[in-house]
Amino acid sequence: MGWIETNHSGMTFYQCRELNDGKVIQGFSTRNSGNLALHTGDDPNKVVARRKLWLKAMGLNPDRLVCGVQVHGTKVALVKETAAGAGAYSLNGAIPETDALITNKAGIILATFTADCIPIFVYDPVTPAIAIIHAGWRGTINRIAPLAVKRMTDEFGTIPGDCLAAIGPSICGACFRVDRQLAERFGRVHAQTVTENESESKVDLQAFLELDLTEIGVRSEQIFQARLCTSCQSDRFFSYRADHGITGRMMGIIALDHRLR
Repeated sequence: MGWIETNHSGMTFYQCRELNDGKVIQGFSTRNSGNLALHTGDDPNKVVARRKLWLKAMGLNPDRLVCGVQVHGTKVALVKETAAGAGAYSLNGAIPETDALITNKAGIILATFTADCIPIFVYDPVTPAIAIIHAGWRGTINRIAPLAVKRMTDEFGTIPGDCLAAIGPSICGACFRVDRQLAERFGRVHAQTVTENESESKVDLQAFLELDLTEIGVRSEQIFQARLCTSCQSDRFFSYRADHGITGRMMGIIALDHRLR
């Protein structure tokens, strides 16, 4: 169970089996699909063409894609049916200043773009409802993951204990080096996610986010870690750190099956 590698139409992507149950589809691209983000300076026409190919391989309609302008904040946007296509073909059309998206509308494809930051996919099969979260270190320390689940509760009546959560490929605790001041901030919340010695400090953001999710009520056995590091495996993934800041972005998506509409 958990995350698996999938190959289709010459493209490799990763999926969490529990979040692909016939009622929801979820996936995460790799470097071999190319840069899928419009904010990196890449040719937007080429980015859109790659998005179409990748979504087609997953059986999804790009006209239903919804993207946010990620700013490493904690805003959680409620995505309604009328937002379908926001940011799909132009950065100008994306939902502004948003790092987490939630919806209960079938067929809406929620997206996030990462290259070391953590993509989190949440599925409430009871409502049903979904969320996608972009968690860099700023969003993580400011508790974006529990804020998104709480927003699902407020909007849809989601019970956190019903949720399944998948934490995707991202920088691992061995690679994420920080200064001591930042390590202390993380340590005051979840001390077990920080390791320090005389020469360096490191934070395991993946473990931190898992603890945050369990604290809000998501059951630990229903949280699925990909345990894939974008920095360690920069041949497979784009990595902001390994590529020294000039790199593409993977796209992560989640959608309730359109046939539920």
